[in-house]
Amino acid sequence: MFEMMGATFGATLAGCLALVGATGAAVYFFMRRKHDEERHEQEKEQQKISFQQMQTIVSEEIKNVHELVTVRKKFTSVISFADDKKIPLFNVHMPGSERKFLMDYSGMITCGCDLEAIRFERDEQSNRVKIIVPPSRIFDIYADINSFKIHHQSEGIFADNIKSEHRKELIAADLEAHRQLAVKEGILEQADENIRQMLASIIAKRGLNQSFNVEIVFRGNRDTRVINSSQQNLLR
Repeated sequence: MFEMMGATFGATLAGCLALVGATGAAVYFFMRRKHDEERHEQEKEQQKISFQQMQTIVSEEIKNVHELVTVRKKFTSVISFADDKKIPLFNVHMPGSERKFLMDYSGMITCGCDLEAIRFERDEQSNRVKIIVPPSRIFDIYADINSFKIHHQSEGIFADNIKSEHRKELIAADLEAHRQLAVKEGILEQADENIRQMLASIIAKRGLNQSFNVEIVFRGNRDTRVINSSQQNLLR
């Protein structure tokens, strides 16, 4: 009987020791996990940057670029021109007054953003930061003078000569048509998206989303005119 009681007591004691050991191990691993989590949170806090630091980081990344060209599109075009003179009072064609002109050329249109106009807005309650970017604009459009190919030019005996100034007017009108077409086809929206991707890359590379909820917003009136619109710069 004493032997049975001893065996029962031994089994109970072993069970208690096992339970204590398991409980101790659980407590140890729980405390270690909690400590690791607290240390991780402390490291995250130490890695966070201030709003001013964020502005400095983004500005430093783009400080050497005042106007960022994000779309550079080459195009080719054909200019065809023909006219004649009319006989006064009768408004009919005057023989020998015809003028004809046919040429093709290559041109370039560039779009981008004025990075000096970028602003930052912060909502402290939500820890949200908006990077305000002005909409993209057309920086330049021009015709490559080295690409000019005149296929035909003729003037009747009573026609005025087609002078270089007249050709420049035809090219200027053709460039304007290409500008309007490019805007219609969404070249400025494409430039906006390229800028968004560039800024998003900076945000990801520098880990700015660890400190703020960063949002890139385009704000401002869209201006589709060419910044460099001087007539003397249309040919390069």
